[in-house]
Amino acid sequence: MSNLLLFSGPAVEPVTIAEAKAFLRLDTADDDALVAAAIVAARQACESFTGRALITQSWQLYLDHWPERDITLPRPPLQSVTSIKTFDADGVGATLDPATYWVDASALPGRVRRRSDAVWPSPGRDVAGIEVTFVAGYGDSWNDVPQSLRQGILMTVANFYEYRDALHPVTLPAPIGALWQPYRLVRL
Repeated sequence: MSNLLLFSGPAVEPVTIAEAKAFLRLDTADDDALVAAAIVAARQACESFTGRALITQSWQLYLDHWPERDITLPRPPLQSVTSIKTFDADGVGATLDPATYWVDASALPGRVRRRSDAVWPSPGRDVAGIEVTFVAGYGDSWNDVPQSLRQGILMTVANFYEYRDALHPVTLPAPIGALWQPYRLVRL
């Protein structure tokens, strides 16, 4: 079994408040907090829909045991693996030497493979005995995110803004889904 936790979220959003206000045709700062919250919610909706990390963020993947072949790292695109640790029965972590594994950041999703001559220690606890910390996302700037994902986020912000009362449930409009669909990860 595995468990994925956000360790450090994005420092910026893929759409600026100024961009969103221009898209919404807002001139005043009256709704800046509402627009900012809608941007965060729209990014989270996009990440949930696509299964990807948009802006650089750190994640921790916990595993109960070593997989037979590769450790698959969700939330592509993978930028790097920060560390791989195993924990003993007392919860004390030991970091693996990076020379014992390969990182394939070009795969979707990214993956880690043990080198054939390496021996990885067995975790000393049965639950979450292995921790993989990794960095994912298109980059540090909103400019690194593909334009169709950003456009869909702007459209989602507009949808959230227009239907912000609780009386209208918000669903993903078809044009937004069409923009995000090419980036959606499909599990086989």
